[in-house]
Amino acid sequence: MNAPQKTPEATSGGEVARKLIDAVERLGRALGSARREVATRYGLSLLGLQLLEALDRRGATAVGELAAELDVRQPTISDAISTLETRGLLTKHRSELDRRMTEVELTAAGATTAGRILEELTPILRPGPNEPAAPLDYRSAPRAQALQVVLEEIHRLQTAGVITVNRSCLSCTHFAPAELGQSARCLLLAVDLPPAALRVHCAEHEPRA
Repeated sequence: MNAPQKTPEATSGGEVARKLIDAVERLGRALGSARREVATRYGLSLLGLQLLEALDRRGATAVGELAAELDVRQPTISDAISTLETRGLLTKHRSELDRRMTEVELTAAGATTAGRILEELTPILRPGPNEPAAPLDYRSAPRAQALQVVLEEIHRLQTAGVITVNRSCLSCTHFAPAELGQSARCLLLAVDLPPAALRVHCAEHEPRA
């Protein structure tokens, strides 16, 4: 006679949150390992690779903002910037808006390298063989809902002081949360924000007071 199967016990909200963080950490470790392998092939440190990714995404950016986003100290990121500058992958200049600030941006060679790195990392994020490459409607997709949940956790950790930089929609002054029967909206761009449209890094982000 087969042993009866155990019925899963009820799980508390706190336990679900812990499982979510554990799952995200596992994904982070896997992607971190992939990034380190790619960085080694290009003769870069992991921080150097992250700098190229950030500058490719953001364009010219102040050194202090990069240090805050990547959660490293200013001397550490300055060393990484100097290394990439020596290799001709980025350049430094004074900000046009504030001459006291130094901005860095990719050179043509840096943009090419960043593009190649993105191509190598993209397969990790591709849909599986049984999934459509481009669904017509992402709004009801489980991954879109997962994105929203993860961004909510990031916002919670930022509020608790664990995360210092968060440029996602949920922490932006232009974000209007969803109301009954209505989608969330970006008040700046005047567009609806279903879960799949939420941004992790937004160029127009303005921190909520």
